[in-house]
Amino acid sequence: MLSSLLLTCVARCTSPISYLQLRFWRDYVHEESSLMDSYTTKHAEQLAERNVKSFFYKTPPEEIITPSNKDWEKISSLYTFSTNDNYYSTLHRVMEDCQKADNGMIRLASVKSNDSGARAPAVLSFVDDGSV
Repeated sequence: MLSSLLLTCVARCTSPISYLQLRFWRDYVHEESSLMDSYTTKHAEQLAERNVKSFFYKTPPEEIITPSNKDWEKISSLYTFSTNDNYYSTLHRVMEDCQKADNGMIRLASVKSNDSGARAPAVLSFVDDGSV
């Protein structure tokens, strides 16, 4: 237990990330996760309701836009911290790096850093393992 505390202290003291940025990062990851849960629940409910209505009323299903399997795979990959890119999650990276979406929307990467690269500090392990 003492060694764990000591390791945490050393990792935070030598981290290229400030305590306030780390707090922001944790808050961001928590909010993104909460919103993702909320949106996926709401979207799943809408899709299920559409399918049940279509089944019982024998009508063609109305169009609902749902992310493709490829889109889900992109945001589901493991995120590894980099000091070169100011992304707070895989979803953040994918949305910022998106050059042209299927609907014609063009987005350029708007959050970049010019700092030299460094390995992810141990203090940021919560980002890679998905816990907050």
